[in-house]
Amino acid sequence: MSDKKKETHPENQPQLPPYDPRMMAAMYGMPQEDEIDLLEYWRVIWGKRKQIISVAFAAAVIAAGISLLMPNYYRAEVLLAPVKAEESKSGGLSSLANSFGGLASLAGISLGGGGSVEENLAVLKSREFLWKFFKDEKLMPILFESDWDADSNRWVESDPEKQPSLWDAYRLFTEKGLLLVLSDKDTGLVKVSVEWKDENLAAAWANLLIVRLNNHLRQQAIERSQGTLKYLKDELERTHIEDMRRTLFELIGQEQKKAMLANTQKHFAFQVLDAAAPPDEKIKPKRSLIVVLVAIVVGLLMVVVTLVREGLHRQRNE
Repeated sequence: MSDKKKETHPENQPQLPPYDPRMMAAMYGMPQEDEIDLLEYWRVIWGKRKQIISVAFAAAVIAAGISLLMPNYYRAEVLLAPVKAEESKSGGLSSLANSFGGLASLAGISLGGGGSVEENLAVLKSREFLWKFFKDEKLMPILFESDWDADSNRWVESDPEKQPSLWDAYRLFTEKGLLLVLSDKDTGLVKVSVEWKDENLAAAWANLLIVRLNNHLRQQAIERSQGTLKYLKDELERTHIEDMRRTLFELIGQEQKKAMLANTQKHFAFQVLDAAAPPDEKIKPKRSLIVVLVAIVVGLLMVVVTLVREGLHRQRNE
């Protein structure tokens, strides 16, 4: 009798493991907690779908309206080929320099027709060159038309400190991307593009920049040549050595030919292969892309806000 009591005593009965909902879910194929949460999230989002879609649609409409107020920008491009400094164009100065012990280098004679392509393109994007371009072509009122009073022909702001400066125009071209210069290392060709709200002005400025660049580099070469000629003529007057005088005469003749080429050569540093023409399509803004991106971003933000609000609501109820 005592043995039966021992068998039925609660302490002697086998102990069941504690209840674990995850284990039960795994045993019976029930969805686990993370799956339940995902389903619950989806139910919340689906319940608020009309609100989410409405807000995203409203944001897309607003973005479309704002994008329509943005001005169109056009890109005009000019294709260039660097002019090679051939031996004939350099006037044979290289051979003379080798033949006469470096006298040409002492005279400061440049053996090429101009600087390298990289140097010439650096001049195109330089502050000094662009500032002169802005001033000579009177571009400041055009670049900053919202700050210019066309009726009174003056700036809206009377304070010079608040008026647009040449630095502002320079930053527009170089930092804001109105002027782009691309060089193809494989072909050696150069593409210069100008972006502006008026397609005709964009093409005119692109072509004019190349004309001014060639003229600027030509003038620099002429001034260098004149300085070299002055030096050579001074040396000719000072020396009485016959061989030296003969060398100086040849150098002077070659430098004069070089100056003549600089004066008569139309395309001094860059030859225009394809001049810029007014483009028939805008480059920006991409209005359809703006509308789609705004709708997607606002829709995702609305989903996040909906889930956060639902979570806070449940915490308060608990």
